[in-house]
Amino acid sequence: LWLAVVAVLIMAGLIIRLGLAHFQREYLLGREIDILNLRWMWRTFWGYFKGDAHSLFGWYRDSLGATLRKLRRPALLLAVLAILGVGIVYIWAIGNLQPYLDSVEPDQLAELQSRLIRAGDLSEFSGELTAPSLFLHNLQATLLIGFFGLFSFGVLGVILYLVNTSVIGALLGLFKLMGYAPMPLVLAGILPHGIFEVPALILSCAAVLHIGLVLVTPQAGRTVGEVLLEALADWARVALGLVIPLLAIAGIIESYVTPQLLMNAIK
Repeated sequence: LWLAVVAVLIMAGLIIRLGLAHFQREYLLGREIDILNLRWMWRTFWGYFKGDAHSLFGWYRDSLGATLRKLRRPALLLAVLAILGVGIVYIWAIGNLQPYLDSVEPDQLAELQSRLIRAGDLSEFSGELTAPSLFLHNLQATLLIGFFGLFSFGVLGVILYLVNTSVIGALLGLFKLMGYAPMPLVLAGILPHGIFEVPALILSCAAVLHIGLVLVTPQAGRTVGEVLLEALADWARVALGLVIPLLAIAGIIESYVTPQLLMNAIK
């Protein structure tokens, strides 16, 4: 509840900031009335998205490179928040889940441990946990974070991002309480596909957060529409150029490599 209250307060402050940044009386009176021009919107968006590149390599080097330089600070902030979130939830899980485990009957606890041991052997779910299904699931989660972040100046996107990453801390805390060393589980169950999946999630969320930041930043001579289209083009560059390829690689590794490594680590 308190997290929702904080999010609402932040969004209210950002809306006020947006009005102060872009809706100045003298500036508005000096401009002609804007109309919804889809052709202009597409040309503007495509111009920002393409940049000055004349080849795919040039697009990656120049256009996407310029976007990544804009996202350095938001990406670093999100990486730090993820680490803090995982650590805090891990400590909370160790301190609060022990009474629950103590109340579980010995035979039920043995059954739970047996299930955890079998968790690495995903052969019975091979028809469901395929690389395409994992890719689509991760892509859906990433787009959902982007959707909610787009309409909340990035606030709701960051909250959903933290919820997703903090679950790792809760799972590691539960494994720790049941006698498993967390580090081998991280190396075997998270790191192989996480080195691709986590950067993709951070970059996508950073691009959404960047949209909110540029909207509330005063930019003389530019309308809200122009600023928003450029920020959306930056997000599209990151999504098509890096996020989708990284999620595809992560899905393949998570489907074919991670289960075997995780099974060996649990045993």
